[in-house]
Amino acid sequence: MSPANAASRKPPTKEPLANILSKMTWNQVGVNFGKGMADPYVPYLAIGLGANAAQLGWLQAFTNLFPTVMQVPWGKLSDFWGRRIPFLIVGGVLSFALYFFMIGVIDSWQLILLVATQMFIGSMMIPTWSALVGDVTTVKNRGSVMGRFFAFSSLASLIGTLIAGAIIPEVGTVVERFAVPFVIAGVSGILGSVFLYQVMEQKRRLYASPKTMFTFGLKSFIFISDLTENRYFRNLVILNTTFNFIMSLIWPILYLTYVRVLDAGAFEIGVMTVISVGATLFFQTKVGKLLDVIGPMPQILISRFAFISVPVVYALATDIWHIYAINAALGFATAMSNVAFFAYIMDVAPEEKRGEYFAVYNTMIGIFTFAGSIIGGYLAYYFLEYYGGDLRIGLGVVYAISAFGRAACSLWFLKLKDPVRYPETLTSLTKKVLKRWRQSRWSPF
Repeated sequence: MSPANAASRKPPTKEPLANILSKMTWNQVGVNFGKGMADPYVPYLAIGLGANAAQLGWLQAFTNLFPTVMQVPWGKLSDFWGRRIPFLIVGGVLSFALYFFMIGVIDSWQLILLVATQMFIGSMMIPTWSALVGDVTTVKNRGSVMGRFFAFSSLASLIGTLIAGAIIPEVGTVVERFAVPFVIAGVSGILGSVFLYQVMEQKRRLYASPKTMFTFGLKSFIFISDLTENRYFRNLVILNTTFNFIMSLIWPILYLTYVRVLDAGAFEIGVMTVISVGATLFFQTKVGKLLDVIGPMPQILISRFAFISVPVVYALATDIWHIYAINAALGFATAMSNVAFFAYIMDVAPEEKRGEYFAVYNTMIGIFTFAGSIIGGYLAYYFLEYYGGDLRIGLGVVYAISAFGRAACSLWFLKLKDPVRYPETLTSLTKKVLKRWRQSRWSPF
């Protein structure tokens, strides 16, 4: 669709745009407040139920898999029916209702099954929300609208995380400790989802016949052609899926370090999350402006090398403030990663296939981090058994494997090239900044 057509097309409802955006904003506040209340504490709940490293690997794996892999089929189904709102309401109500059941589980495998179900159902909200935003905005206002949604949803999530961390007691049964925040999370997400019922969506023209829809959806899901026809995209996918696989090896054991090694409680875990998200938000706009000048490649390299420090710090940490510090420091690298990979795909993808390229990229990341989390969980389980339950050594071996793997893969990223030329390189920009700084310094000579 050309920019002209996008700007002139009819919105999916006769309501004023301001009314639609207001309702969508309240939806994001309710949904993300609920997620902030519960999601950071699900692994904490699993450990409280006696989950071992392997089980934490499965828990993290399902969290990685469904939100990415299911984007293509849910998005295609939404296009086929010509509706977005029903998917957002049904997905929100059903997925958030599962928080009520989580506080009644009696073992970690029940929790893992509920989380897997929740991720599968909730994944229908991701592509349909993006499609709804595309339906109600144009190229002239899309950036400002997305910025508004991002700001409100992030703030709501941070507030929810802090409140939950403050009210979860350190002692008591599972029901007593997690009942209040998880019930609030479920109610908030359901209300936020149902709020969209007020948007009177008009049904669009049928996207395609069922046969065409199935064929196109199957082709998009298999996505072999996208990886073979574009070497820039293929190289990016290979490199970053490998890097994310290596990163995900330690994801299942992070909470074991928090709870069992550093004796962190719910409040400390909440503070970690807030510091991490807050630091990323602080740097997000700044690195976006920098990207417009130097392009995505310098930021991709900086972010990859910066993430080598994570397993090193976690392996050596002796106090919770060490985790606070690394989360704050990595906000810059995380912000770079968020914008740089998005921009790189925009640079290398054909205009008519950008949506498909993003779906392929996200699907591959989901599959590889699914595998990485399971393998990392079982590696930790094996080494903990081998070293007699010594958490420092058992977990430290997995952290060391991840650190060496990240370092090797970061060097491999040096071969990645961007076909688009930008106004400056990082080297030339640094020289200009240093030159202006020297000239601005007062000197009596």
